[in-house]
Amino acid sequence: MRHIKLGFLAIIITILSYSSLSAQGTVSPYSAYGVGIMADRGYAANLGMGNAGIAYGSPWYIPSLNPALLGSQTFSSFEAGINMRRTAIRDEINRFDQVNGGLSYIGLAVPIVPGRVGASLTLNPYSSKNYNLVESFDESETVRPVNKSYTGEGNISQFRLSGGWNITENISFGAEANYNFGVITERNSTRNIINGQDTIALPYLVAAENVNNYADLSFLLGLRVRKQIKKNTLAFGATYAFENNLNTTRSNSLKLLSTSGDPLDPFDTDSSNAKVINEEGITSIPAKISFGLSYYRLNNWAVSLDYSYQDWRNYTYYGSGDEDLQAAATINVGGEFTPDIQSGDKYYERITYRAGLYIKNGPIVIDNTEINGFGITFGTTLPISKASSINLGFEVGQRGTLENSLVRENFFGINLSFTYNDRWFIRRRFD
Repeated sequence: MRHIKLGFLAIIITILSYSSLSAQGTVSPYSAYGVGIMADRGYAANLGMGNAGIAYGSPWYIPSLNPALLGSQTFSSFEAGINMRRTAIRDEINRFDQVNGGLSYIGLAVPIVPGRVGASLTLNPYSSKNYNLVESFDESETVRPVNKSYTGEGNISQFRLSGGWNITENISFGAEANYNFGVITERNSTRNIINGQDTIALPYLVAAENVNNYADLSFLLGLRVRKQIKKNTLAFGATYAFENNLNTTRSNSLKLLSTSGDPLDPFDTDSSNAKVINEEGITSIPAKISFGLSYYRLNNWAVSLDYSYQDWRNYTYYGSGDEDLQAAATINVGGEFTPDIQSGDKYYERITYRAGLYIKNGPIVIDNTEINGFGITFGTTLPISKASSINLGFEVGQRGTLENSLVRENFFGINLSFTYNDRWFIRRRFD
């Protein structure tokens, strides 16, 4: 039976590993900056409590915020999540609604030495771009209409190999090696109406396209220290993500296109119509430090408070910084409550209930206006067997402002995950 379970799991992992994480990328004009909107590390259970939990882990789901928590892994756990987000984007005049979603993450965690050493292998989103901006104006000299459009799409995904070790009963250490990979394409197009004196008597696009291929390793360290206080536990956690220098291959091209996006002459291969330049370089993502404090009674209740800081003034792309990026700070706070996990006749008492909130300041600053965000979250875990469950996380939030002719986003998101826990790979002892 165990071989059947492992074979079935391997099929699931194989299928989902080839699924694209790009569909779940956030639609946002603010993703035009840097490498896009950075994904939160938390899974569905974390989302329900404000994406907090650097110092707190439960044996019932994979710890994603701090690899040090893997030292307490008791089950072999498989978890996969999907998400859906509805975003309303508006300025002072217009409003645009967008719904998107897809596979969020997939992971497997196993206890190497149960309750002492654990490891996990997961596939997660890292960042995403998805924007389409249009600027219209008349040229001052010819007074003819010109439209400029700026589009971007793509994502960077992350394979994580993580390990955690309980050095003592109260001190845990973890490490994580990540392989980051992905493609992001951005295009700046100018649509011009040609008059009869020009050589081409029809609308056309001059498109500058920039395709970035990313691939490189990054590393993260984690720590947790805890102290038993009667039946409760007070825990402190910290993680440090080292500066991530992504090897980048940039392909720049300049093309003359029809308004539909096709070459004016599909048979024209002359370099004047399509100039391509390939360049190797580095995209540098700044280091990030995070701290967390949790107070909990395992399998009953928990409250958590996290703080993260990342200085995006140190971001560079091919050696150049971005003056619109500044330091970013995030506060996450939340909690969970399970009335009676051992209840045999009252199902609702075995359900875990969660709530939380987060506040994000920066890193984008436009015309001296900081682009901030906040969200209110709630969620639940619904047990479907003795050790497996369905996890739901919901968030309602806002990013941006209408001040200084900027854009505000209001969004509602759902994250659904399935967690399967068993005793695979654990050697059984017989007397």
